[in-house]
Amino acid sequence: MNYLLQREQEELLHAQNALCPAERRTHYGLAERFARRVRQHPLPYRSVRQDGFIAFNPHPFGGEGKQI
Repeated sequence: MNYLLQREQEELLHAQNALCPAERRTHYGLAERFARRVRQHPLPYRSVRQDGFIAFNPHPFGGEGKQI
């Protein structure tokens, strides 16, 4: 689980620092694949509460998660 979380964060950082739009999309895509594996993990790390809140915020500082 820690590996998946670390790789997701690394890819988000690479995407944030990418100069080329194609490279940025590639890194965001890889980050999304790692995030999907985290969501599918048998231990619910990012489980959604009934009110829709997710306890873990993968973009605590703002714009990293915006759409390209």
